[in-house]
Amino acid sequence: NEAYEQKDYSDIDPIEGFNREVCDFNLGLDKILVRPITRGYVDAVPDPFRRGLGNAIDNFFTTSQYFINNVLQGKIGAAFSTVGRLVIISRIGLGGFVDVASKMGIEERPETFGDTLGVWGWKRSSYVQLPFKGPQTSRDIVGFIGDIFTDPLIFIGVPLWGNLVKTAGTAVDDRQETLGVLEEIEKSSLDFYSSIRSMYIQKRTDEIENDKITDYQSYLRK
Repeated sequence: NEAYEQKDYSDIDPIEGFNREVCDFNLGLDKILVRPITRGYVDAVPDPFRRGLGNAIDNFFTTSQYFINNVLQGKIGAAFSTVGRLVIISRIGLGGFVDVASKMGIEERPETFGDTLGVWGWKRSSYVQLPFKGPQTSRDIVGFIGDIFTDPLIFIGVPLWGNLVKTAGTAVDDRQETLGVLEEIEKSSLDFYSSIRSMYIQKRTDEIENDKITDYQSYLRK
């Protein structure tokens, strides 16, 4: 991880002092609340059920987002694959619980509005640490606002509390995928903040410019 720390990102991190304070807050919150809840969930719920629940969440909450952004990026084949996955998984995958589409060779093609803005030309943007959410860029913050309008809960008029419950549930589901990652970065890096910043920026660059589906584990192995 020292290789990540050696890169200079000061030009896209103009509020580094503030970002470091937010990063410390988020890390503290993760240690005392998010991490214990996630570990309890992982310990209490069998892996097949957790994976199935994660598949169902993706199937319901992200299909419209992926479809719209693939279309906006001109990836029509990926957009049709997204619809095909929804139909197949919903009909013969127990409502999304079993990812039979991937077994048929129809892989997930995740795209966000932040990705779309990047494809449209917004390549460089300032790095930001958001309270409760973590590393972002100014482009991805704008993209996040855009993605709100692709949320199916918005379409069917679910009240605010329903969205908050969904956000908390998806946060725990997402956090289980990186359980152990933050601890490993803490142990192996001289500057935790710089490592997270570099990994996030490289991850987003790969996702937008190289159209790669990535996770933080792959960067830890570099």
